[in-house]
Amino acid sequence: MSGRGPAILGGLAALLALFLLVQLSGRANLAYDASAPIRRDMRQVTVLFDRAALAGVLTEGWSAPVPGQGATSNGPAPSVLLPTSTAAGDVALTLVVASVDPALADRPVRARIGETTIAVWTPRGAAEKTLDLTVPAKARVQSYQLAVTFDAPGPIRIVSASTRIVRPAERPHG
Repeated sequence: MSGRGPAILGGLAALLALFLLVQLSGRANLAYDASAPIRRDMRQVTVLFDRAALAGVLTEGWSAPVPGQGATSNGPAPSVLLPTSTAAGDVALTLVVASVDPALADRPVRARIGETTIAVWTPRGAAEKTLDLTVPAKARVQSYQLAVTFDAPGPIRIVSASTRIVRPAERPHG
C-alpha cells in the first residue's frame, strides 16, 4: 500500500488541478464584474458613474453617485479622471451627460482637457446626450488617463464614459 500512496496523492492533485482549470475557464468569458464601476475589455475602458463613489474617477465638484443616474456636479469646474488602455494611440471618448436644471437648458457646456476644448454641446432639457469624440494621444495624462473638466452654467449629470484606443488604421483620413 505504501507504493500506491504517492500515486493516489498524485491522482488527487491532478483531479484538483483539472477542477480548478474548469472553474477558471468558465470565468474566462466574463469581461467584467457586473457591479464594477470600471470595466476593462482589451483597448476599451468603461466607467459607470452611478457606481463610481470609491473608484477614484470623480474629483471634487461632484455629488455622491446615485444608482441608475450617475453623478451630479456641485462645483464650478468639475473634473473626471478617465482611465484608458495603456496602448499607444488616440482615444475615442464617449460621454453620456445631461443637464440637471431645466432653467439652464439651452446654455452651452464645454468639456476640456487642460485648456483644449474637446466638446461643446447645448443641453435640451434634462435629456441625456451621448458625445462621441476623438482625443489626441498627447492629451493623455501619464499615457493612461484623461482628465476631463466641464465648464457648465449649472449642474450637469454624468452617466457613463468609455475610452477606446484608436488604431492608426481606424483613424479617419482627411
